[in-house]
Amino acid sequence: MDLVASTLQFKLDLYIQIDDQDEYTGEFKKEWIYYDTLDCWAKGIVSNSTSTRSNDRQILDNRYKNDQFIEIRTMQKLNMRSKITNIRNKHNIPVWTELDYPTETPTVFEVVGVTPIIDPFGTIIAYNTTAKRSENQQIGI
Repeated sequence: MDLVASTLQFKLDLYIQIDDQDEYTGEFKKEWIYYDTLDCWAKGIVSNSTSTRSNDRQILDNRYKNDQFIEIRTMQKLNMRSKITNIRNKHNIPVWTELDYPTETPTVFEVVGVTPIIDPFGTIIAYNTTAKRSENQQIGI
């Protein structure tokens, strides 16, 4: 397990979803709160095939769409109710940023799926997570 942990050279900020129900209207409200900073390893998912996901794909249709997928490895299991942002290297420099924002803010990603990494003895030693660039780049909205 220490060998896997030693390969996690990046850090990420993890936000989790909290659901609350208004006692008067019954409306459900979703709120994202900062949960933890985790050690991780991350890379873009790159493919030269049009039938699979690629690292960066921009589509002009009725609406502009910017699809970007990354793979993240962590010791902790993430879930679909998580958002990830501020993936940064050991020098605290963000790796993925939004170029359309004036200050190149860190990109926000949503978890798409999680796969355990298992050693030869059947023990889960880490998790690979696939994440997609969130359409909404502001956490809390």
